[in-house]
Amino acid sequence: MKKPSENWKRIRRAALERAQRTAIDPLSPIYNIYSGVCALYLAGFLHFKFFDYGTDFSWFTACLIICVAVAGVLVPVLTGSVLTLHFASKKLEHLIVE
Repeated sequence: MKKPSENWKRIRRAALERAQRTAIDPLSPIYNIYSGVCALYLAGFLHFKFFDYGTDFSWFTACLIICVAVAGVLVPVLTGSVLTLHFASKKLEHLIVE
């Protein structure tokens, strides 16, 4: 079997770098969103677990409950997205280096 030509290697590398620029780089803010959602969920959990001693119910508490519930739903969804993005990014980086 013949070795790939230099032209083929350049074209392959350019195609992989373009795939990374068009598919991976625009989705990188998902990492920041995931960190924010996890921090909100953890802060809400700790607030209701340790600091909410009163029985009074206010608008602030209602909004906080809704925000923490939404964050709790988003954590598993974003975990799958972040893991998929991470492994796809590492795979593309590995292919580019080859």
